[in-house]
Amino acid sequence: MSGASSFGPRPVFPTDASKPAVELPNLANITIIDNLLHCTEHKKQVCPDCDIDYTTHNFYTRQLTANRGALPPPNPQMESVIQKLKSAGNDLFRAQCYFEASQKYTEAINVASQRPLWDPSATAIEETAVLLSNRAACLLELGHPSEAYWDTEIVTRLNRGWSKGHFRMGRAMMGLGRCRQAAQEFQIGCSLDPNAKDMRTALENAKSFI
Repeated sequence: MSGASSFGPRPVFPTDASKPAVELPNLANITIIDNLLHCTEHKKQVCPDCDIDYTTHNFYTRQLTANRGALPPPNPQMESVIQKLKSAGNDLFRAQCYFEASQKYTEAINVASQRPLWDPSATAIEETAVLLSNRAACLLELGHPSEAYWDTEIVTRLNRGWSKGHFRMGRAMMGLGRCRQAAQEFQIGCSLDPNAKDMRTALENAKSFI
């Protein structure tokens, strides 16, 4: 089992052997030892035989305990990993290595998805929207408008006031031959950013196919 710093599976925590095991009869296969969840039969936090993994819950419990119940600040190490992956993706995109760039953005999205629940929601939303938008740009360059559309669908739901999200959704719509819907997205983008020349050009182009 890898440590928390790998941003993979959460670590199994040591427990105080002197602490009593408290079984919860109304909950299937849960025993609490030293405030952490274990399977009842084998007293394990991760048990392949019982097909359970309580490490995420236990990770949050230990984090909150260490901070005496106060919410801890965002993890700077996780932030650093996300930014490095994003920067690597940006460099690859500028080098026109679109597939490799999309992989970096996907890695960053996977790390960002593991942010603890107490991290500021605005930070997580903005971060995820940017990463998905960047991956959509790669998918558009690779000729995959359908996949790009689904990324931009999430982007525009996360941040409806961000013109770039609507721009990339419009481009995905154009790639799918849905010119009228594309024009609507470009129109929204223009209303959000009237000075965006690329958006205005894309709008006029989409209208020419309607």
